[in-house]
Amino acid sequence: MKTTIITESVEFKVLETTTDEQLLSKADTLNDFQKKQEGFIDVELVKHIQENAWCLIYHFESMEKVKAIGEKLRNSIEFGEFVALTVPGSISVNLYHRLRNW
Repeated sequence: MKTTIITESVEFKVLETTTDEQLLSKADTLNDFQKKQEGFIDVELVKHIQENAWCLIYHFESMEKVKAIGEKLRNSIEFGEFVALTVPGSISVNLYHRLRNW
């Protein structure tokens, strides 16, 4: 069976009281947790140039790995602390199959 790389984009907005430094610190902690999980490839954090919008872009080895990591993540302290900095209801998750990269 061919392995398909999965890209997960997690878009969100942060609370007005959340500083970039706070978010970066919690993102580091969250991503340290993710990096230890089987199937994790890499992650990047991007911020919209003009708006209060952020996006974590993850790459995983397969959809099965995404599901397994997601289960562990939702029950982690790291995830709860990160979500506490975001605007309630602003988190949007999208999944994509990689077709090609250059």
